[in-house]
Amino acid sequence: MKILYIGHTYTIRANQEKIAALAKVSSSNGPVEITLVTPHAWRGPLYRNKTDRFDTSLAPKVAHHIVRAFFIGKESGYVFAPSVFSLIARVQPDIVHVEQGAYALSYAQILFGLKLFSPNSRALFFTWWNLPYGPHGVKRIAERFNLAHSAAAIAGNVAARNILQEHGFKRQIQVLPQLGIDVSKFSSGTPNRISQHFTIGYAGRITEEKGVLDLVQAIATLPNREKLQLYLIGAGSALTAVQGTARELGVPVLYHGAVRNEELPEHLARMDVLVLPSRTTPIWVEQFGHILLEAMAVGIPVIGSSSGEIPNVIGDAGIIFDEGNARALADALELLRNNRLERERFAALGKNRVTRYYTHERIADVQMQLYDWMMERGVPVGTRERGKRTGAVEQTMETSAL
Repeated sequence: MKILYIGHTYTIRANQEKIAALAKVSSSNGPVEITLVTPHAWRGPLYRNKTDRFDTSLAPKVAHHIVRAFFIGKESGYVFAPSVFSLIARVQPDIVHVEQGAYALSYAQILFGLKLFSPNSRALFFTWWNLPYGPHGVKRIAERFNLAHSAAAIAGNVAARNILQEHGFKRQIQVLPQLGIDVSKFSSGTPNRISQHFTIGYAGRITEEKGVLDLVQAIATLPNREKLQLYLIGAGSALTAVQGTARELGVPVLYHGAVRNEELPEHLARMDVLVLPSRTTPIWVEQFGHILLEAMAVGIPVIGSSSGEIPNVIGDAGIIFDEGNARALADALELLRNNRLERERFAALGKNRVTRYYTHERIADVQMQLYDWMMERGVPVGTRERGKRTGAVEQTMETSAL
């Protein structure tokens, strides 16, 4: 089976580990060969202005093509140089997997190339988008074209799946996160507490919708604040407000700027608990919360708000509080602060949950099941018949909904 895998996420070497895991999964449709295509660079938090070359020692059968792209940094708006068409014609892929969303111009570009040069290919896309939307103009045209020519889709959360169905997509939708965890990198270390204080951690974007101010206000109500501290990792528009509020309320804060994925385990290991206190806004709701998986893999108990997909990610391996409710968050923090056995119980549950559902290998396994199904029952890009429901994967696994 020849797979053409396209997405800007894999400009970072740490994320390429999922592609390496996929290359090692057996297919009922013969040996697996993967051609990975990434833009030459990407702009955004934690991205370098240069693509990391895939390490073929991880998976020799992966060929990495770095293709020049325009409007990099715009997830739904970037496109590749015309050389991507000659690549399609040369590879003649069986499966084409594009991780850019339902109305992405790059996906429309790839589908157009497939119709011209590889019409027997089956295509699918990935989307995180979990808020109702109504595309207009070019986006509407692109979405209609993309959905009509897709054999399947992967939704990063349950809400994204529901929205695709509301937009008329009648083919197979698999609920599955985009990236998994390399458990060996997150579980090999031992806790490395930065002090005798009870350390409450947060890592990620420090913005209003991430609810970090709620976390500061919750900590401010806890007794014996001199024996605890907030370990804040990241950057964002609300950083100054968070630091100022913490000073006003007497919350001790240890701050560290944003760190790359490979640096994260050592920072997580310094925490007693990690909190993801996201708040839903009219234009944003938590799409997944990958930091929860990373903390659970390290063995850190987690607390998350009820925003978006967070409850489905945590399951029974942590504590959920009503988003925006600082009092409920404070109660959860105090429970874990005063109960070492409860922290250990959640730590064990979290490690087990990640190992069972969220490793790169497990996600690659489910994706390969979907590819095999597409080979047997998926509609090729060049087929005229559109919109017909074509059945379901026999062993569907909606990991984020467990």
